[in-house]
Amino acid sequence: MAERDLPILLVRHAVAEDSHALGDEARALTPQGRAAFRQHAKKLTRLTPLMGIITSPLVRAVQTAELLADALGLSHVEVHPALVPMKGAARNVLKLALDVGPGWALVGHNPSLERAAALALGHALPDKLRKGCAVALRPEGREFTLQWMAAPGRPLRRP
Repeated sequence: MAERDLPILLVRHAVAEDSHALGDEARALTPQGRAAFRQHAKKLTRLTPLMGIITSPLVRAVQTAELLADALGLSHVEVHPALVPMKGAARNVLKLALDVGPGWALVGHNPSLERAAALALGHALPDKLRKGCAVALRPEGREFTLQWMAAPGRPLRRP
């Protein structure tokens, strides 16, 4: 598959702990969240190859990105502050998606990812961005089209 034919994936972190003694940034994936996303990552590898993964620095996102990288056989995950959940993060996520281009997965958080997808598409996603869900966006210039949505334990959803 040519690079220009690859999507950009927006991936919400998998199911994580409700709280952590060191704060929100330190919340890790639960054993169930890790197991479910490990299986889901195998499904994602059958849907599209990827050239790289960029993640939020929060523990739960890094762990999700590492599981995806392992399934894809990628040895490196890049951490980027544009994926930190904060006010205005959706625009940062969209800018990063445009900067890196096709073939990359951006792993982060809601509501930032869901809002970034809506900005990219010009309308809301057809379904909720559940934990562990991946949205495949095809860049077409500075605009995007939705290719598919894949959530753990659910059938693939195409527009």
